[in-house]
Amino acid sequence: MDLSFITTPISAGYAAVQEYLFDNILAPILYHFNLMGWAEDAFDGLDWFLFGCIQILLIIVVLRVWERIAPAETQERFATATKADVMYTLFHRLGIFHGLIFIALSGFFFEMDSILHDFRFERLNVESWWEPITSIPLISFLIYLILLDLVEYLYHRASHTFNWWWKLHSLHHSQTVMTAWSDNRNHILDDVLRAVVFAFFALLFGVSPGQFIALVVVSQFIQSWQHANIKVSLGRFQHLLISPMFHRMHHAVGYGHEVIGKPGVLGGCNFGILFPWWDVLFKTAIFPKEIYPTGVRDLSVSNNLLIQQWQCFVLSLREIKKSLRK
Repeated sequence: MDLSFITTPISAGYAAVQEYLFDNILAPILYHFNLMGWAEDAFDGLDWFLFGCIQILLIIVVLRVWERIAPAETQERFATATKADVMYTLFHRLGIFHGLIFIALSGFFFEMDSILHDFRFERLNVESWWEPITSIPLISFLIYLILLDLVEYLYHRASHTFNWWWKLHSLHHSQTVMTAWSDNRNHILDDVLRAVVFAFFALLFGVSPGQFIALVVVSQFIQSWQHANIKVSLGRFQHLLISPMFHRMHHAVGYGHEVIGKPGVLGGCNFGILFPWWDVLFKTAIFPKEIYPTGVRDLSVSNNLLIQQWQCFVLSLREIKKSLRK
């Protein structure tokens, strides 16, 4: 089916908005501060901002409305605990976080790319596996999505294994009023580490810059849906994609961060990011039929974003000190 009559005007409109923002806002700022050497990177960075705007619009118009129609639990319409989550989402989705990561780590990844090239490291380059099929952009995109999802499953499970790391990650689990805004409620140190790992493996796999942005954006929006206060389990399709009910179980008090039956022992269930296959394969999957309250036993954090960051950093630091004394 030829959908060019739909995609062409959308693409043209997107390009026009991107060019307008660059010519009338970004370029004058770069010129004023003598930063025109960053012009090309800044233009590409507008993709993060524009895709972020689209995601935020969809969260408000689709996910937040869906939460009111089919809520998993009764919630205050805009709870105080949710306000910090909105700020986290704006910080991550509008390109601020990714822009800072790019500036801070661009040299590192350039060096890594040079080292890989010097050692003649062959990236996976999915497109060349079976060219008639895997060279199709949608097919290669899906394969990269699956490979990186395995990386994220392993990363996520590791964050529930080490006490110092868990104390950082526990900020994400501390929300007792989960909504579509809750996905980016993370400690900045955990976010930076995750971004480095994700980008590193994307580099090893041979993901192109354009595909990388698309992979992140698609993954982000699906995760916003998974964190939403929606009673959806996908039924017979529950093994194809992680649903809000499946992921809510990961956030459930006494299930998502502890070994079942052994309170206080790190572990958990439903670590998958997009697909439940890894949880099924590694026997960490629980497909719930009930709605459980979310949060972390014996952990209460401030509703202030900066205080949250400091609290979990101190908790992590204490765990590191404990381990050094042993």
